[in-house]
Amino acid sequence: AVVSTQSTGTVELQYSQIMDTFINITNTWSKGYLIVNDVLIGRYWPDAGPQYTLFIPGVYLVEGRNTFTLIELQSVADTVGGVYLTDKPYIDGPVNKDA
Repeated sequence: AVVSTQSTGTVELQYSQIMDTFINITNTWSKGYLIVNDVLIGRYWPDAGPQYTLFIPGVYLVEGRNTFTLIELQSVADTVGGVYLTDKPYIDGPVNKDA
């Protein structure tokens, strides 16, 4: 179920080992921007595809507390566990030309 349009979500994560990573948001967020520690990482639009992950260079992460902010422009699904970090990109999903 879609719970809202145009919203912002922020989460703080603790890191003890800094490394490059990817964020996957395909199950919850539909179109917007990702900001990590006040740095704009990029925009996401998994409904359009084919890229479902955004790369976060390790230089933008710090040891200790890191802030991840998603600025949603369309809608957010009411789904638990829809955002997660991974060590592998997912960049070859289907393309939706009508998105």
